[in-house]
Amino acid sequence: MNTKCFEVFNVLETERLILREVSKSDVEEIYQIFSDEEVAKYDWFEPIESQEEARKIIDVYKEEFEAEEEITWGIALKETNKLVGICCLCHFEPEARRAEIGYDLMQSEWNKGYATEMVKAIVDFGFNYINLNRIESFITPGNHASVKVLEKAGFTKEGVVRERDFIKNKLEDGVIMAILQKDIVK
Repeated sequence: MNTKCFEVFNVLETERLILREVSKSDVEEIYQIFSDEEVAKYDWFEPIESQEEARKIIDVYKEEFEAEEEITWGIALKETNKLVGICCLCHFEPEARRAEIGYDLMQSEWNKGYATEMVKAIVDFGFNYINLNRIESFITPGNHASVKVLEKAGFTKEGVVRERDFIKNKLEDGVIMAILQKDIVK
């Protein structure tokens, strides 16, 4: 695994998106994303209640990057530079060349193809820059939209990990989906 990805923050571009570092100026958008009950529905977090909590989330993103634990990008529309979501690579296992992908998108931007576009960019970065072999994701059962996004990006559903996560005060299964470097047609 190439750890150069933590030397400087890498900005990624797709046809319609810029994946960039989340900054203090994004506090309103971070609040909008993470205060939405529908966005939080299948995730571990409860909706946040203040912009102060949003500022703390932004600080955590910076701390995790500096500690070489996680890379979190803000998903911004190229046209406006407005932040509409976040995505990350985390839980790195350098020896296995493995990482986990996660993302949250503002509800107003669902069903526009942004999540699939972003996932493909992160997968490309993970395989071609970091030299990962495997990128995986755990989806809470019932989150069919997220499964569909990952399938469109080339991920394979591998199974269910029983009672993997503690979400909303109960143990939840995790649908494991993954893509291997060799799965990508060159």
